[in-house]
Amino acid sequence: MSQNIEQALMKRFQDHRVIFWYDEKKDFKEEFDKLEIADVEKIHVNQNEFEIKHILTKQRPEDKFLLYFTAKKPSNEENWLLDIELAHHLFHTDQEAMFLQEIGLGYHLKELVTEHIEFFKAKDRRNKLKELLGAGDEHEDIRSKMLAVLFNTDYVNLSTFIHSHSAAFIDGNEKFDKDLDRFALKSYYWGKIKYTFNYVAEEPSIYDFLLEVFNHSFSLGRPSELTKESRLLISLWKDTIQYRESFGAVSDKIATDIDVETKMQQAEISAIINDDLFRLSDKKIIYDLVHLIAEEEIAYEKVVQYKKQRENKYWYTTSEALYDGLEYGAETLHLIRKYNGTTYSNFSEGIDSYASELYEVDQAYRKFVWSFRQSKQNRILATLAEKIEKVYANDWLLKYNNNWQKIVDDLTVWPTQEPYSQQRFFEQHVQPFAKKKQRLFVIISDALRYENGAELSRRLQSENRYESSIEHMVSSLPCYTQLGMASLLPHKSISLKAKTDTILIDGMSSAGTKGRSKILATNSGVRATAIKADDFMNMNASKEGRTFVKQYDLIYIYHNRIDKTGDDKATEEQVFDAVEQEFDFLMDMMKKIANMNGNNMMITADHGYIYQHSDLDESDFVTSRHSGTIWKENRRFVIGEDLNGDDTTKAFKGSELNIDSDVDVLIPKSVNRLRISGAGSRFVHGGATMQEIVIPLLKVSKKRQDTTSQVDIDIIKSTDRITTNILAVSFIQSNLVTEQVLPRTIRAAIYAEDEERLSDLFTYNFDIDEGSERQREVKHRFQLMSKASGKYKNQRVKLVLEEPVEGTTKWKEYQSFFYTLNISFTNDFDDI
Repeated sequence: MSQNIEQALMKRFQDHRVIFWYDEKKDFKEEFDKLEIADVEKIHVNQNEFEIKHILTKQRPEDKFLLYFTAKKPSNEENWLLDIELAHHLFHTDQEAMFLQEIGLGYHLKELVTEHIEFFKAKDRRNKLKELLGAGDEHEDIRSKMLAVLFNTDYVNLSTFIHSHSAAFIDGNEKFDKDLDRFALKSYYWGKIKYTFNYVAEEPSIYDFLLEVFNHSFSLGRPSELTKESRLLISLWKDTIQYRESFGAVSDKIATDIDVETKMQQAEISAIINDDLFRLSDKKIIYDLVHLIAEEEIAYEKVVQYKKQRENKYWYTTSEALYDGLEYGAETLHLIRKYNGTTYSNFSEGIDSYASELYEVDQAYRKFVWSFRQSKQNRILATLAEKIEKVYANDWLLKYNNNWQKIVDDLTVWPTQEPYSQQRFFEQHVQPFAKKKQRLFVIISDALRYENGAELSRRLQSENRYESSIEHMVSSLPCYTQLGMASLLPHKSISLKAKTDTILIDGMSSAGTKGRSKILATNSGVRATAIKADDFMNMNASKEGRTFVKQYDLIYIYHNRIDKTGDDKATEEQVFDAVEQEFDFLMDMMKKIANMNGNNMMITADHGYIYQHSDLDESDFVTSRHSGTIWKENRRFVIGEDLNGDDTTKAFKGSELNIDSDVDVLIPKSVNRLRISGAGSRFVHGGATMQEIVIPLLKVSKKRQDTTSQVDIDIIKSTDRITTNILAVSFIQSNLVTEQVLPRTIRAAIYAEDEERLSDLFTYNFDIDEGSERQREVKHRFQLMSKASGKYKNQRVKLVLEEPVEGTTKWKEYQSFFYTLNISFTNDFDDI
């Protein structure tokens, strides 16, 4: 205690020359006698007031004195030192006074300390409160800050206290309730809640209050007398990093206790599409959409709209893969209905048509299957998956390729002399770089089919300082790895090694990177080599990588992920996962090449593929009655001598495929598979379907200038005054999203000039890629808190738009717009 008294007095002497200390009971006489404070003279006042007054005012008017009294403090009329006492400082040593002096508060707040004495008895609570206190704080401010200490919050506001209280409740922790009682803060806390939210209960409790709030805010709940502020309470809760997880747990408990599931049974999607309270809302929406899409009773555009409305909701991330599955499933059905009757008059027309638009069907199907697998929710999407598998197999792959087969049947030779032929790749695309002596990297990804390449090109376009364009090529036939890889090399002739499917280029073996390196070095006319992608990626870009690159003008890089996954019966169902992994790998490779001073790159493939995720029906297989000497037999092709086929296959001579060997080739018609024991059947290639023969050619270059930007966001501002507690704002996406103009995510709220948030938080990803400017308008109604018409009335506020800081969880200001608050007091009343 003596140390506390000494510290308190030393602090007071920083601001006062004379301090009066009354100790009627002489409790601190010993402490006074031992007390020593530099440059302060102690005087025990005992019937010598006139003498002391003379010393203080005449003899030593600049010195510091501690006047100690062991008598009762006299009344003002009998106090001969009253004028000096009033001009200086009165020191108290009762418990309440010591606490007040320790935290820097005036003695007039003694009754507040007495009322909450249990709170002040702990030094750590006093220290925390002291850190929060500001100049001029009185009873209301101090009690609010005491609640901040009690609830252990960084912010002094009622919403944060409730969030903290709720988090403790759902964890089964009753400490806060006990502390509210023990520190005599219960009536103050619940009084503030009653005043702010109009919550009235004989025995208020945090869970009873939350039940009222959720019910009041739920679109299918019962109305109550709570204020509009209760909806903001929930909005703020979901936006907090510290407490948002507890919101989910509380929401789940309330959903059970008020039987939200029953309430939703008969609800239309439109009634709950904007609900952001319960996980069950997403489950109900997804359930209904699954059946609407499967029955084809909802337009694809409507599904996209519903998904967009859920995108910024609390539970969206837990269901994102499901919503993606719904969107891609609806898109798959939509595109199949649009294109499945397509027919062509000639080969080139068909190839151009598929490469310009119809590949999107296979892309949407792949994205659906991938999302379906990512969701790990086979049961909920099972109905839709079954529908899509049937429609994709029968109404798309079979019907579309049956029509295409008519064109293939009419062919007398495979078009290997056309500019788009894979066999002319080196001549048409690589040789111009060689002639200009420009270094070129050619990346060949095994089984990267055309729709895969189209998506990869879009990703590269959206990568800053990269430019990418895509063309299509037609693979050699049969479209299997060895022939496809060989066709991409410089050559005069392509032939088959007798009795095998091994390809020779000008008599040289094209097997493996060693064989391909030899062919490149011999035939390319430049310094050229081949390398496996994994070996290339393992090089240090700044050292061995650059040394390696300097040796060559042309580098072929080979990678085998998609084909390796699909060709193995044990892993073929993971082939679309492999495609996604390949995208990431190739993006990393582009950056690695750029770091090795490579600016010119091409990405292509040896062949495409057909993949169906579900098990095939018996009707998908054919029994070919072919005869002859078989060199190689596959689900999708047969190579041999003196082969005779039947009406299930299309026959070609080697010369008709530009293969300089006396061989015959049989290709099963349309999407049919030959019966081959032990081989996988869902992932196949080698035949003449669009999915197998149309392959991508991406031309990628690294630029020194920025090649991407983001869409601009503005608002339509019709006034600079806010006159009600609702501010309707129209956001405008000024330009369309393209491959190089990227979406922009914005979060927005209204803030006071002291950075206090006064409204709900609106988050939106502006990614609109079509329509007029008016069609790119997004509206939000900001709900302002009651303090906007109280503490901040007639003050200037700003609507702040923020965007994410890339690679972090932080946000930075994008734009701001100023308003003046001029809200009438009547707006604090709810609608009656």
